[in-house]
Amino acid sequence: MLHHVLHIDDLPEGEMKTATAGEQEVLLLNVKGEISALYPKCTHYGAPLADGVLNGHRLVCPWHHACFDARSGKHLEAPGIDGLPNFEVERRGNEIWVDIPESTDDRVPNDMAEPRVENEATYAIIGGGAAGAYAAEGMREAGFTGRIVLFSDEEEVPYDRPNCSKDYLQDKAPEAWMPLRDEAFYKKHGIVLMKGHRANWVDTKQKEIQFEEGDPVSYDKLLVCTGGTPNRLPIAGAEFDNVYTLRSLSDSRLLQQKGKAAHKAVIIGASFIAMEVAMSLQQLDCEVHVVAPEEVPFAQVFGGDVGQQLKKWHEEAGIHFHLGQKVSQIEGQSSADHVLLEDGTRLESDLVIMGVGVHPATSFLHKSLLQDDGSLKTDQYLQAGEDLYASGDIATYPRHGSYERIEHWKVACQQGRVAGMNMAGAGQPYQAVPFFWSVQQDKILGYVGHAEGFDETIVEGDLDGDSFLVHYAKDGKIQATLSLFRDAELCAIQELMLEDRMPSPERVKEGVEWEQLISG
Repeated sequence: MLHHVLHIDDLPEGEMKTATAGEQEVLLLNVKGEISALYPKCTHYGAPLADGVLNGHRLVCPWHHACFDARSGKHLEAPGIDGLPNFEVERRGNEIWVDIPESTDDRVPNDMAEPRVENEATYAIIGGGAAGAYAAEGMREAGFTGRIVLFSDEEEVPYDRPNCSKDYLQDKAPEAWMPLRDEAFYKKHGIVLMKGHRANWVDTKQKEIQFEEGDPVSYDKLLVCTGGTPNRLPIAGAEFDNVYTLRSLSDSRLLQQKGKAAHKAVIIGASFIAMEVAMSLQQLDCEVHVVAPEEVPFAQVFGGDVGQQLKKWHEEAGIHFHLGQKVSQIEGQSSADHVLLEDGTRLESDLVIMGVGVHPATSFLHKSLLQDDGSLKTDQYLQAGEDLYASGDIATYPRHGSYERIEHWKVACQQGRVAGMNMAGAGQPYQAVPFFWSVQQDKILGYVGHAEGFDETIVEGDLDGDSFLVHYAKDGKIQATLSLFRDAELCAIQELMLEDRMPSPERVKEGVEWEQLISG
């Protein structure tokens, strides 16, 4: 049945609007005079897409910057995975009519090739995180019909890793939220999940993977996307059974259990993960102390003023800081009961978590393949050697005339997707703008771009207020932007960065309308 929605004059070119057709909300978009009607919520966490940005045919989600084709609903960039249902549109004079089926799905997987037994090629993936999952789907999306085998050292299907330090650790997210796909999806598309398989060695000349247990496996092409291994400080007591790191879903399950029983927790480090863990344990009614060598948390990434503001949010929530301090040792008999600082302070602890960064999990690769930091260097197509590809935390890739390695979940997801498509012959360069988000108490921060360093910061808004943008400039160019609840503007900034159309720092100081710059 066709439902009358609104007049054509209400939707100028380059704009979008949510409207109601019968009982179904739809998102109407005008891309160069062509009207489309899509399901209005992101396939990741259900964000209202009308609050995002329309840039040409690119529809960007306001929350976590998933991207869809505004003409068809096809998924273009992580973390959406699925595309948006696309409803039939008909123009009748100055009216738009939309055909809404009686039963409407909220997501549509991108088209994928069916596996064929006559294609004997095997594409292997080492790494069971989101990069591996997106890569497997990317291979099928780009037309690969051979065998896909994903090896993971975990016993889980690929899951939503960022939630491990946030709602899941706080016992606010059920288990059902965590998997990106269920087992049936992978079986349907001929993607073999080999869980509990830890790679021990890869012979890239013979194209063979050896495992700590089980028979070796031969491959035709290989993607390595094993992510990071948490660092542990080389201090006395680090081996105690109540000293943990957080990387995996199983880690988060255990910490949630231990956090509910603990009274006092010490977090060593003030990284993003460390502070999210501090926040989450505090919400499990732990008294939380954070120890870190820096005088101001996040100052190196966000600058001192922003770092002080973030510290204030946590202090107001009841978290205790011991900054400018290093841990001398962890004390106890068989388990930690105190953390001794170098200045002699002793912090009582039922639970100790080290949040001091990660390093590339690539020890199973020959050293001749690796950079000094343990990463794999790739070209713009994420290829690291003959029939060898890399993505995520372990990939050092070219961007803006230099090489970068970025430990962001969205980057890993999209790199996995692009690498998988390229293994199938897509020839698509990886060009996405880096983005990450972090929850610090009740504040949700978004960050686009990448600034190794900066010589100037430009603040729009009040750091002590409800929202702000902070731009980080170096050598007269804005390299990155931090946002607090300025979602649509941050989406617009991402798109301007993608197209190399960012205004100069001087112009930003004069004041700009970010969303208008997209259409302008």
